[in-house]
Amino acid sequence: MDFIDHIGKYSEHPGIENSARMLEVLGHPERGLFIIHVAGTNGKGSVCAFLADMLTAQGYRTGLFVSPHLVDIRERIQLDREMIGKEDFVSCFHMVQAAAKQLAQEGYTGITYFDYLFAVALCWYRQKAVDYVVLETGLGGRMDSTNAVEKPILTVITSISLDHTEILGDTIEKIAAEKAGIVKPGVPLIYCADEAGACAVIAKTAREKAAPCVGVGRRHCTLLSGQGTNPEDGSFPVTAPDISALDADASDMGAQDCPSSSSFPHCLRFFLRLPAEECGVFFPDGIRETLTVNSPALYQMENAAIAYMAALWVYLLDKPSGSIPESLRATLREALFLSAWEGRFEEILPNVYLDGAHNADGIRMLLASLRPVVANRKATLLFTAVKEKDTAEMIREVCESGLFGRYLVTTVGGARAIAPEELKALFLTHTDAPVATFASPQEAFAAGLEEMGGMKEFGGSSMGCGQGKGILLCAGSLYLVGIIKELLMSGG
Repeated sequence: MDFIDHIGKYSEHPGIENSARMLEVLGHPERGLFIIHVAGTNGKGSVCAFLADMLTAQGYRTGLFVSPHLVDIRERIQLDREMIGKEDFVSCFHMVQAAAKQLAQEGYTGITYFDYLFAVALCWYRQKAVDYVVLETGLGGRMDSTNAVEKPILTVITSISLDHTEILGDTIEKIAAEKAGIVKPGVPLIYCADEAGACAVIAKTAREKAAPCVGVGRRHCTLLSGQGTNPEDGSFPVTAPDISALDADASDMGAQDCPSSSSFPHCLRFFLRLPAEECGVFFPDGIRETLTVNSPALYQMENAAIAYMAALWVYLLDKPSGSIPESLRATLREALFLSAWEGRFEEILPNVYLDGAHNADGIRMLLASLRPVVANRKATLLFTAVKEKDTAEMIREVCESGLFGRYLVTTVGGARAIAPEELKALFLTHTDAPVATFASPQEAFAAGLEEMGGMKEFGGSSMGCGQGKGILLCAGSLYLVGIIKELLMSGG
């Protein structure tokens, strides 16, 4: 771990070049693996987790490679949602280290932190003879290290928004073009159909590469529980939809094994409908399905819909008839409901939530989900961010939401950190509410808990902090999420 933590995060060489060289020296561990490649700005981790769980539920040995990790680096490399064991990690690390030394002797020294972990994962998946690998990109797509995989069986692109603009481009279209770099000739594609500019770029790329594709977005999802959404304009107002307006053929398909929102108040139960004309030859009858996500986060609807469509397409890859048995659909529905992804509107203590939203679009979707949860209670936000993010826009969105009566700001990210005083100044340009600064996330979190009534200890069933006393939301950075989760795991 000491060695890995001191490997450079950046290289003078593109990531795809680094991995291509590394994988060649390792004997191409990626070849022979059935890989599903996932890119996007927001929702990649959730889509990957949902899809991996649906594949595992069918009895497949399923690898999952994601980033970043929250607490333990081994979270990035999973098999059937279990982290790689320490012994296997060390064994595969030494294989990769030997390959890196060989490249260095040949004069190539560009292998980065991410390249090491990606190679470790592929070596392990080869050893374990996995059935499928769900592979999340690190940054972008076209030049990302993971794009050294030449022939995935399926590609997926989640929602696109402005993030990492200094690397990927300063418009939605430029960023979409980078993400669409994972699309391969003839390889099917599922993509998020919410942003018109991104959709145009992605669909054009798919046509050029003769890649059959299906777009899935909010407009295909109708919420069936109390929290309301308007999938047509993406505004997510807090009004229940008119369920009677559903098509006659949109009856409660799958409802027999979907929990009701009254039984599971934190669930989102929604109806997914893709008309046949939007599905192409692979789904000639279209898709009509009732799905449930075990989360109050509205943004998880589109992520779940994308993952569900990807799971169906994986099934159909060697069954071109387009017939999907009800038994499979039932298995997928149950697996989706049981699936969870840490750090995404996660309630870690009563009325204390963590969310990894770290760009303006992610914050906007988070706030829409938080509004009905807050109701008439007092809400406090613990916030921090790192450089290269549109921090000012995130803070503006937060303040204009009117949800929070107090703000706690701190710093994370080492060299990428923003000083708490700088964050406070940004908040005070948009709010008259009190803004307190803290030198560390630990101090800020303790202050937030104290404001909610305090707690005697971290861990155990005796915790009652926050019951009826308001809401504490911690957001703005996955670094913050990881620090708080580690704090709770360590007992404070």
